[in-house]
Amino acid sequence: MKKIIYLIILTVFATSCDDWMDIKPKGRLIPKKTEDYRKLLDHTGFIGGVAITKTLDIDLWLSDDIDLRDDLIGSFYDEYQPKAHKFEDHIYLQSEEDESMNAVYSTIYVFNAVIDEVLEANGDVEEKEKLYAEAKVHRAFAYLKLVNAYAKQYNPVTAATDLGLPMQLKPEIEGSLKRGVVKDVYDLIINDINEIYEYLPEAPASDEFWKPSKASADALLARTYLIMGNFTNALKYADTSLGLYDYLTNYNTLPPHPWIPGSLKFPDRYFNPEQLLLKQPLRDFYLVYPSQEFLDLFDQDNDLRYTNRISPEWLPPGTNLSYSYYGKGSYGLTVPEMLLIRAECNARAGNTGKAMDDVNLIRKNRIATLAYVPLSAENAAQALSIVKEERRRELAFTGLRFTDIRRYNAYDNANISIVHTINDQTYTLAPGDNKWVLPFARKYIEKNPEIEQNPR
Repeated sequence: MKKIIYLIILTVFATSCDDWMDIKPKGRLIPKKTEDYRKLLDHTGFIGGVAITKTLDIDLWLSDDIDLRDDLIGSFYDEYQPKAHKFEDHIYLQSEEDESMNAVYSTIYVFNAVIDEVLEANGDVEEKEKLYAEAKVHRAFAYLKLVNAYAKQYNPVTAATDLGLPMQLKPEIEGSLKRGVVKDVYDLIINDINEIYEYLPEAPASDEFWKPSKASADALLARTYLIMGNFTNALKYADTSLGLYDYLTNYNTLPPHPWIPGSLKFPDRYFNPEQLLLKQPLRDFYLVYPSQEFLDLFDQDNDLRYTNRISPEWLPPGTNLSYSYYGKGSYGLTVPEMLLIRAECNARAGNTGKAMDDVNLIRKNRIATLAYVPLSAENAAQALSIVKEERRRELAFTGLRFTDIRRYNAYDNANISIVHTINDQTYTLAPGDNKWVLPFARKYIEKNPEIEQNPR
C-alpha cells in the first residue's frame, strides 16, 4: 500500500467554502474551468483554503539581526522560536509538525494541481498558459526557500550529491518522500522559469503583486543565481528585471503614521509598489527586537529606516526597541533587492562605480534629504563591503540574512558565526557547523522513514 504523504496538510482543503471550490476524496480539489484555477492562485488569505502567498519564515529567528527578550520566552514567543534561536538539535517535539514547512508544501500542492491540470481545463488558451506560468513561478519560489533552509548551501562541486528535498511535482497525496539532491532543486527552478517566461506579463499590476510577471521571474532567477555563486547570470537577470520594473519609494515623501508615534506610514504589504512578487511570513505581525550589531549599522539620526521603522516600543509596554514589522516586510521579491544584487555583482566584477550608483540610489530614497551624501568606494573590495552593509540594512527581517551568511561563508571565506544569548547562555553557530541546515521534524520521518535526516 502506498504511504500517505505526511508533509501535505490536507485538512486545509477541507475548510473550503461551498461557493469557493469542491473537494475530491482525500482532499483533492476538483477545479474544472479556468476561473476555478484563477481562484486558487488568487487566494492570498487562509480563510477557505491555502494562502498561496505564505512562505517559510523560520529563517527570521536564525539570523544575527535579532535578539529574543528573555522575559517574553514562554509567553510571547511560540515554542519553536527560542529553540530555533538556540540552534537546538530538534526544533519541534516528537509529536509536533513543522509549521513553516507545512505552509510551503501545502502551497506546492496547490501549484502542482494548477500545473498538472489547467492546460486541459475549459477556458481561454492564453489565460490557461498564464495560470500555468504563474504556478511554476510560485512553485520555484517555494522550493528555493525550502532548499536554503533544509539543505546545504549550493556548492557546484557537491550539489549533485548533497541531500536536497522531497520534491513533489504532481498533486498527489500518496507516494515516496525520498530526498533528491540539491542540484535537482536548482535545475527545476531555472528550467521551469525559462519554460514559461513568454506567457507572463512584463510587470506586476499595481493591485495584484501576488501575480508573477516577467520582472518577478527575472528577479527569482537573479536571486537563484546569486545563491549559486553565478554572479554573471545574477547580474544579467537583476538588470533585466529592473529594466521591466524599477519603482522605488522615497521615504522622505511618506506621511506620518496615524497611530504609531515616530513612524512613517509605509504602504501596506499588499499595495507596496516596490514589490515584484508578494510573499508573506506565516503571521502578519512579529515583534522583532534588533540586535545591537544590527542597530550599529545605521546612521541613527538621518536614516529613515532607523528613525521611522525602529521606534520606541509600543507593544508590550516598558520595553526598548523593536522593528515595526506589521504590514511592511516583504518575504517576496522587490526592486531594492534587485538593485542590491546588481550592485553586489558589479562590485565583484570590479565595476565599482556602477555598484555605488545602485547603493546611492537606494540611500537617496532612504536618508533624510538634507543629510544625504553619496558614498564612494576606492576599490572593488570596499564597494563589496558597502553593498553588503546596505543589503543588510535594506532587506532586514525579510528572510534573506541567514541565506546571505551561508553564501558569504561559502564564496568569500567570510568566517561569520551567529551568536545568540538567552538567559545569559550563549549559543554559537560557527562556520562549517551542521546546524546551518535545519532538521526535519521527527514526526515526518516517523511517518515517512525514507526521509533522511540532516546530520546534527
